[in-house]
Amino acid sequence: MKKIITVGLVLMLAFTPVSAAEGEMGYFGGVSSGKKMSTLTAQSQVKKNTVSKYTLPYKEVVYLSGKPEVVEGTITINPGKGVDKDKGIGDYTESYIVSAQNKDKTASVSRSVSFKTQYVYDAERRQTVKTSTISKWTENVLANGQSYQLKAADSTYSKSILEHYAPGVTYYRGDIDYTASYTAGEDTVTVTVEGPIYGYEQAFAKTETQKRTITIQKGEDGEGYTVYETPTITAYKDITYGANEPDAISFAGNYKELIRSEGVLNYELDNPHLYEDERMGSLSVQSAPIIDQLSVRDIPSMLGHPARTDVSKAYSLKLFTEEPDNFSPNQVVTREEYITMLVKALQMPLPEIEKKSSKKVVEQSPFTDVDLEDSFYPYAKAAYDAGLIGGGRVNRGSYLTREAMYVLNIRAMGLERLGIGTAGNYTPFVDDNVISPWAKNAIYAASKIGLITVNNGYIFPTKKVTKAECATFLNQFLNYLRYDLQKDYNEKMLLG
Repeated sequence: MKKIITVGLVLMLAFTPVSAAEGEMGYFGGVSSGKKMSTLTAQSQVKKNTVSKYTLPYKEVVYLSGKPEVVEGTITINPGKGVDKDKGIGDYTESYIVSAQNKDKTASVSRSVSFKTQYVYDAERRQTVKTSTISKWTENVLANGQSYQLKAADSTYSKSILEHYAPGVTYYRGDIDYTASYTAGEDTVTVTVEGPIYGYEQAFAKTETQKRTITIQKGEDGEGYTVYETPTITAYKDITYGANEPDAISFAGNYKELIRSEGVLNYELDNPHLYEDERMGSLSVQSAPIIDQLSVRDIPSMLGHPARTDVSKAYSLKLFTEEPDNFSPNQVVTREEYITMLVKALQMPLPEIEKKSSKKVVEQSPFTDVDLEDSFYPYAKAAYDAGLIGGGRVNRGSYLTREAMYVLNIRAMGLERLGIGTAGNYTPFVDDNVISPWAKNAIYAASKIGLITVNNGYIFPTKKVTKAECATFLNQFLNYLRYDLQKDYNEKMLLG
């Protein structure tokens, strides 16, 4: 079904390169507080500020003298133009400049690095492979008063990263492998580093962890030692409620989001010449939290209701939009309502309407039951382009069941693989035989990560979801994104 329309329907990201999610602390072992996540207020602005280059507080541990020396300063990052998904292949330059020293000025780092990054974007798999090589590398290090100068001609660096764009989360995994050769007077010191990089970024949190194994060798036959370090960045949006102290105020209180971020570096030296307490340590870099007040609505029908808090949060996040006076907690949620909520919550890019266009553009809806003029169409199209739903029939107007909700939630996070192989097997629930075959994988995955609410062993997969239940389940899902997804990375990477 084709329709001629006089407005251009263009995806916001269609002609905008996608900047890298990774690299906010560089790739040389230091740590920063990370780039601040944007607030709901900032995201609502018609004209958004785009910053191509930014400077962050930074700390690094220098090991060249055989003992750890902490230096502190800044890292300036220019991530480059990023990935152009329309072109599919290309390259760009990313750069990192570090300037840091200790209080005694006996240790310092001055480093300027530029990478040429080539990429290939696979639209079918929603993945990008990035491979980076050094195009410029200058570095001077002062360790325990001794100067070390990088010999760029004898140094090599390789970095490769795979990004996967799930509908609501960008995941990445990569590896670094490099050799840095330094001169210190007449001596040569060789540093080799290798290790993996893991991370993700989504609307409510982001994290990156590098697990580095460093070998430092003085001369060809000189003594050497090994360092194990794990720099990591975590950032998330905490949501809290503040009750107003005065009685004579028009609202009792409201929710606010506090955006917190911190970088932490743990290290351990395998150097027998050091005392036990000198071999291990940690440091951190924090940034002041950003506060974003959320608007509040009074909901008369929710007074005394057990889901009142969850419904209030959904209104504050603008996921529930109907007039509060008309809100009914027992009203059943439709499939298009829930898809719209996920698109808003996970900040999937909406199609942008160009109202003034001299050209007529032929736009074909990928859906058989959602027309271009339908108010739901921009959200359905955003979900379709992100991979949350397929084309064809959306089942607009059909009621949302619990199993359908779990399928959408797991698909939004891209974690379907956690349930692969369970479709023909039994889940741990009493009413397993009621679960539809197409939902078993997702329900098993949701159970595995703690997203299933069980009632005496039952999950009632075919039960229709009411507005009150939807608010509760949705906040449980968003809390997983805010806090629990990060715990999995921290426990596996930092404690494992």
